Amino acid sequence: MTALFAGLTTLDVLHRLDHVPDPSLKVTSTDFTMAAGGPATNAAVTYAALCAASRILSAPVGEAGAASGVPLPSTDAPTLLTALGEGPVAAFLAADLAAAGVRVVDATAPAASPAPEAGKHPTDAGERGSAPASSPTSREPAVSSIIEHPSGRMVASTNARLDADAGRIAAELPERVGAVLIDGHNPALAHVALTLGVPKVDGEDPFAPLEARPPHPRILDGGSWKDWLTPLLGFVDIAVVSEDFAPPLMVRADGSQVAEFLRGFGITRTVRTRGDRSVQYWWDGDSGEVPVEAVPDASTLGAGDAFHGAFTWAIERGGDADPERLIRFASAVAAVSVSSFGTRQWLASPALAKLVRGWKVAEEAQQ
Repeated sequence: MTALFAGLTTLDVLHRLDHVPDPSLKVTSTDFTMAAGGPATNAAVTYAALCAASRILSAPVGEAGAASGVPLPSTDAPTLLTALGEGPVAAFLAADLAAAGVRVVDATAPAASPAPEAGKHPTDAGERGSAPASSPTSREPAVSSIIEHPSGRMVASTNARLDADAGRIAAELPERVGAVLIDGHNPALAHVALTLGVPKVDGEDPFAPLEARPPHPRILDGGSWKDWLTPLLGFVDIAVVSEDFAPPLMVRADGSQVAEFLRGFGITRTVRTRGDRSVQYWWDGDSGEVPVEAVPDASTLGAGDAFHGAFTWAIERGGDADPERLIRFASAVAAVSVSSFGTRQWLASPALAKLVRGWKVAEEAQQ
């Protein structure tokens, strides 16, 4: 069982301060890290960490790697469909994600060859008959510089989305997945992910692709509304949105309005996170709220992404039958993620294995 995540990848450069910075002074951080970031990317890393914890717990005693805590060889590594970019930053991101147990399918659009100079034939460069040397435009990944301090967070980011060629990488996607999650940052990649495994339908019926369903759930990470989401919503089965997700004409939408809006697209399962307040849900006609565990001195960067990654992992494993159990698990994983600085330290926390063990015990009890 594995999952496909589609969306944004950035380089996150993170600093932590023990005081509110004075803009006129140079400051020294008390902690620092760099890692691949982005909503779908962090969700995939979370999913991979839960898979690793599950494999270790399931391994026979004495099997190589089990006793030492080293992850065993993975057959369930999540796939991240993204536009990674090029250059040294992209190479760092690829290495970081490989170390985290995430398989990357890079859909970065190839650079266009420059047009030949006036009066010259395209084969005039170099030896006769050879192709002209290309000088593609640099396409470095987006970089987010983040400073976390006692009163909040400061963020500066470059352009968040690179051009992608979704058709070029179709053959590299897994044939079968247990779930798909999109963050909506790249509509072309989102569409490819959402239509993966959809049965072929009669081309004369424009609604047939929306009605044809793959065997796996398709999840929207709705951190905020994006104008190109509308044609994609009909392919979504579950929406996990934040308070900032405000569809058109809903500047200050409440949860029930958002759920009703999404229901118009056939989405009957909506979960709405609200930071440190209870998580709301509307699930196949039922609704309710699930309290969130308070975490002192929380470092909240990536908490929502961790929630989405854990949500995807759990729903693949039977969590869709009980939305409150599903939300409690995802919230507990998110609580672990905010207990340490950055988006990587928490992945080695013993609390993560404890949560996976608890999920497995409950799962076995239901069988």
